[in-house]
This record gives sequence, structure tokens and C-alpha cells, in this order.
Amino acid sequence: MTAAGIARLAGVGRAAVSNWRRRHPNFPKPVGGTETSPTFALGEVEQWLRAQGKLAEVPLRERVWQQLAGHPAGAAAALGHVGAVLLLVRDRPAHWRQLSEAPDPGLAELLPPSLTTVLTARLGEDHPVPVADPAGLRPFVPLLRQAAELAAESSPREAYEFLIGRHLDANPRQYTVTPPELAELMAALAGVAGGAEEPAPAAGPAPTVLDPASGTGGLLSAVPAAATLYAQELDRELAALTALRLALAHDAQGARVRVHGGDSLRADALPQLTADAVVSHPPFNERNWGHDELAYDPRWEYGFPARTESELAWVQHALAHVRDGGTAVLVMPPAVASRRSGRRIRADLLRRG
Repeated sequence: MTAAGIARLAGVGRAAVSNWRRRHPNFPKPVGGTETSPTFALGEVEQWLRAQGKLAEVPLRERVWQQLAGHPAGAAAALGHVGAVLLLVRDRPAHWRQLSEAPDPGLAELLPPSLTTVLTARLGEDHPVPVADPAGLRPFVPLLRQAAELAAESSPREAYEFLIGRHLDANPRQYTVTPPELAELMAALAGVAGGAEEPAPAAGPAPTVLDPASGTGGLLSAVPAAATLYAQELDRELAALTALRLALAHDAQGARVRVHGGDSLRADALPQLTADAVVSHPPFNERNWGHDELAYDPRWEYGFPARTESELAWVQHALAHVRDGGTAVLVMPPAVASRRSGRRIRADLLRRG
């Protein structure tokens, strides 16, 4: 755990932790990290804080987060395994209780086929969530058991939202997060607002919604549970976390969530999909978006985007996936509305409605 994690545990500021390190020779020594950002062993820190009268008990959610954040395999990999187990806990609770009675080595042996079954049922055959073999799962088993305990205190969805939220907050430079208020506004503009906990509409088919650059899944999380959700994300590890986040947010057994890893512009995983709505917060100012390879792509119905106009490539990708009468809502930088290089495409978009 980091100094920030210690401060959170003890309910103090970062400066207090720095003072403790200077003033107390018996303060736990770093076990990793760097000189400017050291990391400490949770057990040693907990013992020291309790001995100093600065801690009564570490809350379970904090203990799970610290184990996840400090896992040797990395927090993102740990989040993937935790999310898969929470999906098993949510969808097959009796089966999980039976599995959890096995000792740690036995649980690692029993989990892979069960996880494969529940992930395929929820996310389809071509999902991006890897399932480790028993040897690969063994180091995660204590964390997985504690994550299941955390889910029992609230719900699997709330437990996962807490953990993934902490992970995103701890790595602000690594991820582009769409603010929840903006996500809700975009869902409303697309005509699919409601939030994951809203009840399904009484009549009419569930809308089909696509996010071709889904990132952390925040936009699709603002779409009601009744919708059928499709997503694609370049970072396959992030695609796995998004798939698990959306699957856990949609409680209904029939909810359809399909998430793919890969480059949407260069390798569209859903070329035949025609959605009721597309919502997206694509990357901005990308020069390497596929300009040279995609010159004759049929998606450029309104004109071939310049190398500097990746945003207009995403706009046309979105329009290629929207049914007649559907809606596409994308976050764009202000410059995309005024750059000379995109003028012809913008004019054609306006002329053709």
C-alpha cells in the first residue's frame, strides 16, 4: 500500500504519514515502489497503527482494495479475476457457496470451468475476459474470497463499482473517464437515459446501444438495464474490465452485453451491427488512426477524413452503425467544429441532415 493508502486507513492527511516515518524508528520499512513513492505491507502497517492506538479495525472494503492495489500481478489483472468471481457470486450463489468450502488450492482447481460457464452465459463466446488456469489463479484466491465477503455486505455490483472506481481514481493519467453527469446527458440526448438500476420499459423492444470506444464503460453504465449493449475497446485489458462492469450492472438474466477488444476503426468487430443509438467519447487528436490503410473504406460516406481529423472518422464510424432515424451522440473537442481540414465533411453532414 502507498502512503496515501495509509493516510486513508488512519483518517489523516499525507503529511501525518510523512511525519510518522520521520519520528518513529519502528515505522514499517518500504517493501517496494520507489524512493519518492514507496509501498508498504498492509499487515505491517495495520499492526503498527493498532499498536500506536491510531486504528481499531481495517474496514473490509479497505482491506480488499489494498490487497488488490498491491497485488504482484497488477491491479488491473486482479480486477479482472475479482469481477469474474463476483459475476459467479451474483449469478450462481449456491454454486459459489459450494465451491468456497474447498481449501485455497482446491478452489483454484474448481474455479476455471465455473468462471468459463458464467462468463460465456453473460458475455457470449467471444468475450474479452481471460480465465486463468488453476496455477494462475492460486495467487488470487485469498483476494477472491475477501471480494466475495465484500459483495455479501452490499452487492456484487456495488463491490465492483467501489473497486474499479478506486482503481480509476488512483490512475488518473492512465484512463480517460467520462464524468457521470456528462454520461447521463449523452444517454438522454440519445433517447436511452435511465441508469442501470431503472426498471425495464413496460412495452416496446429494448434499444440497442453501441459505444465503439468504450474506455472504462462509464457511458454505457448510464444506459438503462433494459438496453442491449455493444462495445469495443482498443485496450483488451480495459475491455475485460468494461465487460465485467456492464455485466454486473445488468441484473436481469436475459440482459445482453457484448464487449470486444480491438481497434474499432481498423478492425471493426461489429461490422453488421445497426444500433438504435451510438454514444461515445473517442480519443482526441489521434494522428495514427488508420488514415493510410482506410482510404477506400465505405464508412467515409461524407468524405475521407484528413490525417488530423480522427474525430470526423469516429463520427462517420458512429453514423455507419446507426439505423435510419437513430441517434449518435459523441464528445468532441471544440476545434473539430472549426478546423479547415474538416470543412467539406461538416458541410456534407449538414446538407444531408
